[in-house]
This record gives sequence, C-alpha cells and structure tokens, in this order.
Amino acid sequence: MDTVLDIAIPAAVFIIMVSIGFGVTGRDLRQALRAPKAFLTGVTAQLMLVPVFVFLLLVLVQPEREIGLGIMILALCPGGALSNILTRVAGGDVALSVSMTAFTNVLSVASLPTLSVLAANHFVGVDVNASEIQAITLRVALIGTVPVLLGMLLRYVAPIFAERHAGALFRISLAVFVLIMGWSIMESINVFHATMIALGWQLLGLLCLMLVIGAGMARLVEIALPQRITLVFEIAVQNSALGLAIGALAWRGAPGFPIYATPAAVYGSLTLLLLLPLVALLSRTAILAASAKH
Repeated sequence: MDTVLDIAIPAAVFIIMVSIGFGVTGRDLRQALRAPKAFLTGVTAQLMLVPVFVFLLLVLVQPEREIGLGIMILALCPGGALSNILTRVAGGDVALSVSMTAFTNVLSVASLPTLSVLAANHFVGVDVNASEIQAITLRVALIGTVPVLLGMLLRYVAPIFAERHAGALFRISLAVFVLIMGWSIMESINVFHATMIALGWQLLGLLCLMLVIGAGMARLVEIALPQRITLVFEIAVQNSALGLAIGALAWRGAPGFPIYATPAAVYGSLTLLLLLPLVALLSRTAILAASAKH
C-alpha cells in the first residue's frame, strides 16, 4: 500500500501532467492570459471566495474543532493536478486551467503558511510551523507544474510525436490512475467507509458549495463554454494532496492517523467518485457545442 501511495500514484500523475503539457503551446497560454476575464475571475474566486464561504459554512455547521480545521486547511489549498485532469477530460480550456493552477499555487506558497497558522489557532488553539508548510506547498506546486512544462518542451521539440501520441498517452495514464485509486480505496475500505459515514455529508456539502461558486462565477462572466468548464473545476476542486500533507504536519507528535488530514483524505476520493458523472456530461456538452460550430 505504501508503494502505491509513494510511487505508483505520483508516477501516474506525473505522466498525466506531461501528456497535458503535450496539448498546451506557448501560444495557448498567451491567448489565455490576453483574455484575462476568465483568468482573474477564477483566481479571485479560488483564493478569496472559496475560503470565505467555507469559513462561513463551518461557522454555521459547527463541526468538531479538529474536523473544522481539516476542512478549513483543505479550502485554503487551491486546485492542483486533479483540476487540470478533470478540465482536460471534460473538454475545458486546458491552457487556462494550467495557467490558473500555476498562478494560484505560486501565490499559495506565500499565503497558505500564514492562513494555516491562523486557522490552527482559531479552530484548535495549536501552533504550526509556517516555514515547513511553505516548503511543502512549494514542493507540491513544483510537482504539479514541472511535468506540464516538460510536456510543453517535448511538444516544442517533437511536435509531430506530441500530436500523434498525446491523446493515447493521456487516456492510458488516466486509466492507470483511476485503477490505482480504486484499488487503494478497496484496500482501505473499512477505514474509508467509517470516515465517509462520519464526514461524508459535511464534505459533500463542501463540494456542492464550491461547485455552486464555480458555476455561479462562470455564468456571471461572458466567456466561451470551454472557459466556463475550466472555471467550474478550478474553483470547485481543491488540492487534497496538499491538504493531507499540511493536516499531517499540524498533527505532528500525536498518535494515530492525523485527524486534521482526514477531511482531505476523504475529500480526494469523494471528489473523484462524484465528479466523474459531471465530467462525462460536460464532455458531451463540449463535443456537441464544437460540432454545432462546424
């Protein structure tokens, strides 16, 4: 199990992100940034609206303090590789997704340590090491960004190869990733079942809230369908791996599985299971919209 978590899943994500980079050119990124409406809307919602609304939800629901801290930490972790993957599968604007993920992750290296310290003090009255949080955040940001840049470089060096094999590489690596995630859930089904019963409804509410924010912000601005799809996933999907790491760091020294990290662990699996039908629907919608144009 440790080998799967430490090697197999990161390797599958790395290959997926390289294949995503295959499909993005420098021209795509420049076009995404030249039309900043969608970019600025998504970044503002991700870094400001999501944490504020989640905090208000926690004030309203009043979960256990440790769980509240875990959920708040998760809300402070902007989208990572999973938001890029879902955007790619659903037919969204991949260049916009990659740009937003890179920008929010760079900003979170500065903002996340301070906000995590404030959240820990507010919810459970403990101190956490801000510099260690910053190091973890930087490492996760690099893991999500470097493979994309590598894929873009490979596309630049070998454009014909990238055009010919990018789709197949992405589909194969995505299938491997889904199989590994499914296997890891089955291996820990007892723990997963117990935590899902305890936390499922709270995290389902969190996911629905962020989906509403994403869909609402996408409707407020006049942008194309692929960009709206991107906003939904970039705003709604948090980086559960980063939330898990920071929650475990805050729990240091205490016995047992880190409670502060439990919401992130459950959220990662819950998001993948619940968003797949939405991804399929949006993918079909994007295909039909593209066909109508032609």
